[in-house]
Amino acid sequence: MAPILRLLIVVAVAGGAAFALTRHFSAPPPASINEIEWLTEEFKLDPEQSRKIADLHAAYRPICADHCADIISARNRIETAEQTAALAVAEIELRQLEQTCLDSTQTHLQAVATVMDPDQGQRYLALIRSRISDHEHTEPFGLK
Repeated sequence: MAPILRLLIVVAVAGGAAFALTRHFSAPPPASINEIEWLTEEFKLDPEQSRKIADLHAAYRPICADHCADIISARNRIETAEQTAALAVAEIELRQLEQTCLDSTQTHLQAVATVMDPDQGQRYLALIRSRISDHEHTEPFGLK
């Protein structure tokens, strides 16, 4: 094999590896930015509506993250509970935490929909409400 061909192969492999490593280790754009862009396009939001929703969601994300952490903690207590009484208490606590999360998320999503034009807000709620019950609480609930 000619030295120039070997050099081209090495350069191509090194370039491909560099590209793959850069893609693998670079941080993805924040999900909330993509969500706001999607909302803006899908629900025909003006810049002021987009900004208000972004602010609402930024304020809500840490609250939602706390709910998720509490729910995960309760689930862990259920998994490690050895006594029937402790298990029953943990299960009751988990149901209460899940209901608190559900109520809080619905209030947040209603606030988001209120920023939109009424018809678009109702369409948004119809789309998003079905996702709430499927939420696993492993990360904060998104806008889409």
